[in-house]
Amino acid sequence: MASGKNVLRVLSLFSGCGGLDLGLEGGFITLKKSVNEKIHPDWIEDNINRNFVRLNKNRFQTVFANDILPCAQKTWNHFFSNRKKIEGIYRVESIVDLVKKCKSGEFQFPKNIDVVTGGFPCQDFSVAGKRLGFDSAKSHNGVNEEHAENESRGTLYLWMKQVIEIVKPKVFIAENVKGLVSLGDAKKIIETDFRNIDKGYCVVDAQVLKAWEYGVPQSRERVVFIGISRKYANPKILADIEKNSEKSPYYPYPIKTHGEDLQKIVTCKDAFVGLKEPDESTDAAQKAYSKAKYYGKMQGSSEIDMDGVGPTIRSEHHGNIEYR
Repeated sequence: MASGKNVLRVLSLFSGCGGLDLGLEGGFITLKKSVNEKIHPDWIEDNINRNFVRLNKNRFQTVFANDILPCAQKTWNHFFSNRKKIEGIYRVESIVDLVKKCKSGEFQFPKNIDVVTGGFPCQDFSVAGKRLGFDSAKSHNGVNEEHAENESRGTLYLWMKQVIEIVKPKVFIAENVKGLVSLGDAKKIIETDFRNIDKGYCVVDAQVLKAWEYGVPQSRERVVFIGISRKYANPKILADIEKNSEKSPYYPYPIKTHGEDLQKIVTCKDAFVGLKEPDESTDAAQKAYSKAKYYGKMQGSSEIDMDGVGPTIRSEHHGNIEYR
């Protein structure tokens, strides 16, 4: 684990069970096929077995996390307690309430933050929902109730913006569902708001990243916003990024590792290698599985075979769709 001045301190917002946090910190077990060693030869710390590897730990260290769901905190604490001291890191509280308490002096965010991350709520931008966007009917605490302007679930990115203005990180990363890109001018409005952050950030045009192009066996797509502080970055590098975008050698978005002319896409069959059927397993968690049937094409649902990528698979033995 990096220590002292080598650590990059991360303030995580809308943390859930810690997916973004884990991705930054590294040091976790993953499929060997998910790593393109030709592109990233130094990622693997050791081989667990023929199918799984442990990745190297990174310099990032999550020092603050939050969510409104107690179950998310329990999951985060359970996992990260095996990696570090977690006392006081995760707060079950709305970002709106945290910002208000910070401004009143009741609470302070950690100092010397290098990176702010946040997967701000996606329900109001997703094609699987009503797509109310910034006009969400739900309040910042996730319930239907009267709320002040800019305190709806669909405007919480503005409160992430306020946190960035308060802690002044070197970099911030925000993500949401792909549906945000096709919902009117939502993407452009959010980019503009982030570019107007006090002290100034170079906000690169948001990109839609496809999980399967990075070794993840899912048909998941996410739009990612990246902002780089003008105070800390080399001005010549920022100028090159803003002028040349994807052609810049300093372009901050990751290069693709899987797909055409690259390493083969990781499939569901790859992901479930070695996984025993429920009636053969001694793992209590594995003995229970969903018996949900596939009811045809519905919004947010698709049927694929074991050689595809996505959230649903057809069991080779049970003949029904299992939702894992």
